[in-house]
Amino acid sequence: MEYANTNWNKSAYKALVAELKSFAEPGYKAFHERLCTTSKAEILGVRSPYVKKIAKSISKGDVPGFLSVCENTFYEEILLKAFVIAFWRRSLSEKWKTVEAFVPEIDNWAVCDGFCAALKVKASEQAFLLTQCENYSRKAGEYDRRFALVMLMDHLLTEPYLDTAFEIVAKTDCAPYYVSMAAAWCVSVLFVRDKEKTLAFLKTSALDDLTHRRAIQKIVESNRVTAEDKAFVRTLRRA
Repeated sequence: MEYANTNWNKSAYKALVAELKSFAEPGYKAFHERLCTTSKAEILGVRSPYVKKIAKSISKGDVPGFLSVCENTFYEEILLKAFVIAFWRRSLSEKWKTVEAFVPEIDNWAVCDGFCAALKVKASEQAFLLTQCENYSRKAGEYDRRFALVMLMDHLLTEPYLDTAFEIVAKTDCAPYYVSMAAAWCVSVLFVRDKEKTLAFLKTSALDDLTHRRAIQKIVESNRVTAEDKAFVRTLRRA
């Protein structure tokens, strides 16, 4: 499982895939297939901590070499690629072209959300990321837009970016299911960060009815929201 000094070629990569397969669990495969229904790649059934452990080792070595041989046959290969890019010891701006090249490969919520959470963003890079989130929120792809909203939620829901975060959510086309759910999730976190601004947003926003309802449901389900606030938020449901 040590890959920091690996000279990446087809043979080395084949050995890596064999190791991944050795961690596969049939029961977990069946469970994850029920959760991650949009993945075009076959799911082996390897738990995320194993994938992360391998990715951290790879990220200490020849990352470009690994990315040049990495394939997309299995879901875990795509997830591994996501984590390798995220753990790669480069600033976000330095590896942004690699991030951009990877995003079109995302076809499910699990890879999207795992990738977004694992990426590290310094305070000095937040303004750069905000611009990228705005750009991705306007793209046509469902997972482009989910990527924008989850990155926004994970890394930018603080001042001075809150007002722009509300604008990005409001302007995103949330018709696809996984975009709508990301927007609802984002609004629920915004509620925790700034209740008054989020209440005003829910009262006046142009969110479509379904996303608006999902946002309220996410707030109501949150363990970080008081019973009193949940009761009030329920009154904001649209007829």
